[in-house]
Amino acid sequence: MKQHEEPFLTRPLSVVLDFVRFGAALLVAVGHAVQLGLYHGWFPFGVRMQHYCVIVFFVLSGLVISTSVLGGRSSLPRYAVARLSRILPVAIPSLVFSTLAAYLLAGPSPVRMDNSPEDALAVTRQLLAPLTFISAWPGVAGPVWNPPYWSLCYEVWYYAIFALAFFLRGWSRVVAVAMGCVAAGGAILLLMPVWLFGVALTHAPVARRLPLGAAPPVALGALLMALALFRVDHDVLNPLLKAWWPGDAEWSQWALSDVFMGIVMTLALVALRPVASRWEGPILRCGEAARTLAGFSFTLYLFHWPLIQLLRSWGLEAGRSLPVFAALIALIVLTCAGISILTERQSPRLRRWMEARFLETPVGMAPA
Repeated sequence: MKQHEEPFLTRPLSVVLDFVRFGAALLVAVGHAVQLGLYHGWFPFGVRMQHYCVIVFFVLSGLVISTSVLGGRSSLPRYAVARLSRILPVAIPSLVFSTLAAYLLAGPSPVRMDNSPEDALAVTRQLLAPLTFISAWPGVAGPVWNPPYWSLCYEVWYYAIFALAFFLRGWSRVVAVAMGCVAAGGAILLLMPVWLFGVALTHAPVARRLPLGAAPPVALGALLMALALFRVDHDVLNPLLKAWWPGDAEWSQWALSDVFMGIVMTLALVALRPVASRWEGPILRCGEAARTLAGFSFTLYLFHWPLIQLLRSWGLEAGRSLPVFAALIALIVLTCAGISILTERQSPRLRRWMEARFLETPVGMAPA
């Protein structure tokens, strides 16, 4: 991208995507609450909703990460510091909390824990795989009471492979990227095209030049594709992948549907960009609210499952009452907002410490 060209991720679009990020995290929490039995009333969506929200995260992640390194001031060490300081303050506490919730804080009502160890040594071993972000590998047990952690394991490998491809040169890049892909494994790589859709938006001039008048048709096309996807994913695309993929796809078992959804999200972003620019003034005035909500969306995503399980273990369920369900969801959201003070709100402080400790010339940049 030429230096004088405006990036795809403009200021108003960034504000809108902060709302999208929080909305997607909230929908994941709501969907999982229904899936886990916190609410037994009518609900218009199945498990596909929360899964496709994760695909939204992947596209946004690729877009934000690629945008963050295009300014020319980044380097591999700075990139590593930015990623680690963003991930670790939420990932480690979420693993500790979910384990404590399952074994020490749970109430008298039994809550089923699949693949959960019983003795302390086994629990410790099960924590090590998520801490090293390999728990999404086929056959490796995931964290206790925190299945959503799988997507973070995927993203960490995407971060690493992208960094090797972007910052290295020559044969060292080829060898390093190849080794990174082999280490990640085929199941994780199945969903990497979705993440790369976000990266592609930062490099495709046509994505930045869509006129405002063309935005509605593109958005309508994305909507029609999404509706079509819900008609063919379960009966056509998912069985097709299962027949083609020889091994255990684990969390990538919907990969063909996910790639389709990634295209839908990419088109939606292309259509949203000129609309956000047209309404730049009103949107920017909502920037503080957007940053506040997005500022604990990562915590909401990684803490909502153990919180839901805790509520159920203490017998707190909504039954078929929608108002009670809304109140319980609000309790979870507010709890995560409070927890975020100790988790992702500490990311800037950790980044400054890591830059001062490990980099020669720290820069005051906010984590991407």
